[in-house]
Amino acid sequence: MASRVPFGVEELDGLTDLSRELARRATLRGAYLFWRAQVRRISRAIVKSGNVEEVSTSTTSGQGLQVVTFDGRTALASRDDFAGEPAAALLASTIDAAEGAGALGVGPGALVPLTPTVGRAVPDGITAFESIDLAAATARLCELEREIAAEAPGVTLTLSFQTDLDAWRIVRTDGGDVTFAMPRCALRMTASSSGEARHTVGASVASPSPRLLDDPSTIATFLRRARSAALLAAELPDAPLHPAGSFPLVIDYALAKGLAHEAFGHASEADGFRSSVLARAGRFREGETVGASHVSIVDEPVPRDHAWQPFSATGVARERVTIVDRGRLREPLTDPWSAHAAGARLTGADRAESFRSAPLPRMTNIRIEVDDPLPAPGDFEDYGPREVRELLRNAGVLRRHPRVVFLSGYSGGQVNPATGDFVFNCKAIYVLSEKGAVLHKPAIFSGSMFGALKAIREAFGPLRLDALGTCGKWGQNVPSSGGSHYFLALDPNDAVRLGGR
Repeated sequence: MASRVPFGVEELDGLTDLSRELARRATLRGAYLFWRAQVRRISRAIVKSGNVEEVSTSTTSGQGLQVVTFDGRTALASRDDFAGEPAAALLASTIDAAEGAGALGVGPGALVPLTPTVGRAVPDGITAFESIDLAAATARLCELEREIAAEAPGVTLTLSFQTDLDAWRIVRTDGGDVTFAMPRCALRMTASSSGEARHTVGASVASPSPRLLDDPSTIATFLRRARSAALLAAELPDAPLHPAGSFPLVIDYALAKGLAHEAFGHASEADGFRSSVLARAGRFREGETVGASHVSIVDEPVPRDHAWQPFSATGVARERVTIVDRGRLREPLTDPWSAHAAGARLTGADRAESFRSAPLPRMTNIRIEVDDPLPAPGDFEDYGPREVRELLRNAGVLRRHPRVVFLSGYSGGQVNPATGDFVFNCKAIYVLSEKGAVLHKPAIFSGSMFGALKAIREAFGPLRLDALGTCGKWGQNVPSSGGSHYFLALDPNDAVRLGGR
């Protein structure tokens, strides 16, 4: 017996006649059409200090029309429904707008040749999104908060649970037709210390299943992370400051994901090559050395990942992209417009937040990979600062550098893609030495992305790719994720500093 088609996908499946009619009309007008339909439902519960802050469910749906004229000019429009005749009228006016765009000074943008893609990627089990019990979820959040608060008194806790089923259908005039659904669920906690010197530390877990709150393994991981974060928030106000300077460093996979995403990921998005430090004269600097010869940066959709997306916003299968291959630039993230301008292959990297949005080259799951990582047995959650110190000791790092600064966690940052300079924030600092591990307040981690990538000496443990985030670009926000090995050790580098410049 065939499985039942879930909410959202069923509605999209019923739009075949509409999409084909719009494609037919666009062809008669000599225009190329990207038609995007989206149905998205988000449910959310938030609890703070034992009080219910929010319980909500929202659904958005509609269609977006992106037309490209014979001379390469583009126009976009959208409707918050799937009505046929209004959509046909909107298509006609959108083509008119594109054809008249030249008089307004809008330049053409050449597309790379596209091969029609017909595909479907609808994960099993997403019918569970139709029976989410927010009352039960709220009660479970209150239970988890009480359990965490009992072990970390004196901090303010906020817990949230969100489910997000994001279903798309993308049809093109060349016969391309893809349907996919992206299930995303996340359980998050923030812990804030009291007093004037407030410090906030977060923890999270993600799953494609809305049954996340009932999964013992996932909840066990969450509680380990949440307790650690809450205790850290309580300790940070009394921790000393660390002096500024360049030091031997260790960063965890979450901060490594931030480095890969913000520094190299955005700079490799081909729509920004007029000013990117990774491009010259609008072309990717392929083959140039930007890091150590044992270090690579890879972006690709990972099944069951929080940021998984199998097809692009233009209906192209998303591919694995090796941005840095053993220290050398290899290939950028491209969409059908930027690939042509950059002289690079099409990788299907474009994403759109909604049917109203223009597609842009974006990352999904990005990570730093190091050849021949050293072992780190067990789970990442088994490693506090003292355990990290033992890893360094056993690997001889503390003989090479008797004092190593461990930057734990990632709490945001930014990069100038034109220069490659970054400024990141960590959650905490630990000084590791033969004497032990000493906590310090978090500080700015800054410098040159090239300097950071060249400074990576060792990696410890397997890849961990579940560092969650939200990627913002041109007013659009989409889920991101990624990571690295459990820990990366960096030798001192004058281009990488702690405490700012």
